[in-house]
Amino acid sequence: MKTIETQQALFPNWMRGFLLIACVYNMFWGIFIAWFPESFYHWVTESQNAQPDIIIWQGRAVLILGFVYFAAALHPGRLWYLALVGALTKIGGAIWFYAVILEGKAGDQGLFHLIMNDGIWVPFLIAIAIKGLAYKKAKAS
Repeated sequence: MKTIETQQALFPNWMRGFLLIACVYNMFWGIFIAWFPESFYHWVTESQNAQPDIIIWQGRAVLILGFVYFAAALHPGRLWYLALVGALTKIGGAIWFYAVILEGKAGDQGLFHLIMNDGIWVPFLIAIAIKGLAYKKAKAS
């Protein structure tokens, strides 16, 4: 007797919901960073130095990632790799942020930013990418 695999079993709704949460989170965070780069920079570096202009571009990149997560939530099988791109971007972005913006010296607020904005998302995004690929393969067969 063969069991029927439903879409929910192949790609659970919580994963789609997680991608939608990532979408909204990144859009709001990107808007905040792009519109208030000085406030963000002062908070995360715990200094009053002038922020580098690249902070605005960081905000824009985070905003774009919000759209990437939205696309992945809409088509998890076809666009499974976007969750993986998001995870790799989080890893690369965290390394870049630590090395360039924090200059290798992360205080409490900088560490909080790295963990909450980058680190916590990575394992979920990788798991979602793996499940999305499995979903794509199951739909193809």
